[in-house]
Amino acid sequence: MAHESKPRSGGPSHPNVTQDRLLRLVLEQAERHALILLDENGVIVSWLMGAPHMFGNDHAQMVGRTIDCLFTPEDRSRGVPAAELATAARHGLAEGDRWMVRNDGIRFWANGFMESIRGADGTLLGFSKVLRDRTDLRGQIETLANRADALAADERRQVLLFGTLAHEVRTPLGSIANAVELIDMLYPDDAKLAQVSQFIARQTKYISSLIEDLLEHVRVQAGKIVLKTQRIDIGTVINASLETAAAATREQRVEVLLPSVPIVVEADAARLQQVFVKLAANAATFSNRGATIWIKGTTEGDEAVVRVQDEGRGISPDLLPHVFELFSQAEAASDERCAGMGLGLALVKEYVALHGGSVQVRSEGIGRGSEFIVRLPLTRKALP
Repeated sequence: MAHESKPRSGGPSHPNVTQDRLLRLVLEQAERHALILLDENGVIVSWLMGAPHMFGNDHAQMVGRTIDCLFTPEDRSRGVPAAELATAARHGLAEGDRWMVRNDGIRFWANGFMESIRGADGTLLGFSKVLRDRTDLRGQIETLANRADALAADERRQVLLFGTLAHEVRTPLGSIANAVELIDMLYPDDAKLAQVSQFIARQTKYISSLIEDLLEHVRVQAGKIVLKTQRIDIGTVINASLETAAAATREQRVEVLLPSVPIVVEADAARLQQVFVKLAANAATFSNRGATIWIKGTTEGDEAVVRVQDEGRGISPDLLPHVFELFSQAEAASDERCAGMGLGLALVKEYVALHGGSVQVRSEGIGRGSEFIVRLPLTRKALP
């Protein structure tokens, strides 16, 4: 009994579709990519797929011409076509994105590659070049670059404005501080007046510290900071920092863990000290009374590593990527101790970067504390 034959699974769905026909249709219909075949000297022998549409030349116009005619005059003067052929011949592949020229002189941005074609014995027979018009992508890149330039220019203007503002405010603030001292001298026995003058003095000192931080940020951004580096033990800097930050940390217990041998770095002692003063003060600000702040120094590979850990309010995942940004503040800072302009941590990052190091922050979330990690290059030279 005869059985009706069924097509095998995976066989052609149409009896007239063959590999040769599909290949021919691809060469005829694929207009988004240009395929150019060249002989071993870079002369065009076939002009296929979307090449006529992309360049505005038909097959007869292009066969026999060298690949140079597709490049801009600037690239031709720099020898780019010959270099591309040489690279493909030597390594088998040459890739590149560049401006190409249509028949009407209009330029378009193309990305693609050139591959060498060799015979069975390895003899170089020619090249294939595949191109795609990505002028749209180039336009997007240029738009983004222009936006980045505009943002950078705007940031420079803001830095200049901050610097001008800080300078303008510093002068009258100094006059207020002098006036407070004069009042204390003239009325030493007036308790009520003394209370008011002390309040004004505290606020003036606080504003002055903000102004100095802002001016320092402006100097960093303007490239006017010159580090006075020397070989120092980072443990010595940490201990000096805690003496300076004593007022900020008086409500917490500070535990310092350092190795018995010096951790030697090449640094500007004054500015590195400020890094740890600000980190210790930050930990104290966001920690409760009686909490412990840990400062741990060690070495990892070629780096000195200092970790400042607290048991404080922690940092939310949303804020974590922005902690070191200028004017970044913790949300819900209803506690007056948490108020501020976010200048301190921005300066920490800038100071550490000036020393060739890095700083990062970790926190598991609100109420779970935080950890700031400073990494600086070690020096293998002994202390003087």
